[in-house]
Amino acid sequence: MPMKSFFQAPSVQIVLCLLAFWWLASKGGPLAIVWFSPLLGAAICYPIYNLIANIRHGVRSHIWLPVHGNHYVFKGITVHVLEDDDYCRWISVADMQKIAGVTASERALEVTYPERFKRMGSPERAHLRDDALVEHLAKESNPVALRFRTWADRDISMPGQKIRRSRNIRPDPPYAD
Repeated sequence: MPMKSFFQAPSVQIVLCLLAFWWLASKGGPLAIVWFSPLLGAAICYPIYNLIANIRHGVRSHIWLPVHGNHYVFKGITVHVLEDDDYCRWISVADMQKIAGVTASERALEVTYPERFKRMGSPERAHLRDDALVEHLAKESNPVALRFRTWADRDISMPGQKIRRSRNIRPDPPYAD
């Protein structure tokens, strides 16, 4: 660690301020403690704010990095999304049914979209590929299902398509229908 970075660490700055205050207090006695206490407070507050911000950032990254890229929320309901090697996104059928109501059984979805329906994850659950989800929800007349379709298309399907195009995986997954 370079010396400049070492002195920029909030904990090091706090320790240096406390050491300087202790040295001044030991040389000047009680009167120096009274006079230099406001100076210590002013000098130490910025490093304390930085230390608290670093702790907050560390806690947030510890909590959110493990679910980065597969944590989605629609109207307060968590939607579990898995991504395969081709950057296709697979949405949990149970979550879809929880949000849009029971639109079709898992067996019916498996028959209707054979190439775009998989059982995956741990524990193993039924998942529908993003394009099949959008296609299936377009057939619904339920307003919640239509709003969910718009959200899924915008937040899940389109970003996946952008990633596939940018990495030249394939333009779009082939449709089985």
